Amino acid sequence: MTVDNNVLNENLIAELSSRKIVTETFRRLNQKKKYKIYSTAVKLFAEYGYDGLAIDQLCEQSAISKGSFFQYFPSKSHLFEFVILVFDDYLASWIEDIRLNETAVLAKNRILYLYQALVINSKLFPDEERFYLYVSSSLSHATVAVEGIDLSRHFHEYINEIIRRGVETGEIRGDAEVDLTSYLVSLIVEGILRRSYAATDLPRKRTEEYLISFLFDGIKA
Repeated sequence: MTVDNNVLNENLIAELSSRKIVTETFRRLNQKKKYKIYSTAVKLFAEYGYDGLAIDQLCEQSAISKGSFFQYFPSKSHLFEFVILVFDDYLASWIEDIRLNETAVLAKNRILYLYQALVINSKLFPDEERFYLYVSSSLSHATVAVEGIDLSRHFHEYINEIIRRGVETGEIRGDAEVDLTSYLVSLIVEGILRRSYAATDLPRKRTEEYLISFLFDGIKA
């Protein structure tokens, strides 16, 4: 993984520099300093939102001057876009790791593995969980939005892959619309994910049992 090892994806940073989201000056910073700015921004955006985050506060907690900030980012909106795109890249890598590491054959077991990886064995830090909640639920209310970014799409795509395979093997009924089934399954998994990240107390063993029962008792072949 990238972010949880305090290392940002340098190829992504180079791309963001070419797109003028970050400056070349920022790209040339050492990894430790870039990660400090990223992780501080994640924490503050999660806590205060876009409108409530003050550049002075970010600079103080990141140990940079306000002049340096504007040498790294053209504006606060560019910082916001940078953080979202780095976090989105992290989520993509995380889901790919899940895909590569799970060995289950049945769709219900693959869904359960995904749930356990996302909720029980989450690799997100608490600040990242809160940032996910903010961006995925409150972004439309912010002054600035990043077009085309849906942080949930990575696991939605993976669930779609699982459901399609389940239909092919006959585990899931084939007369139902696959995309609709995938969408409904994704909604349930995301709902549990959001409740978990929001620190809502969920009985995890019962949640696992209900998840599989609700998802598969009614859609078996």
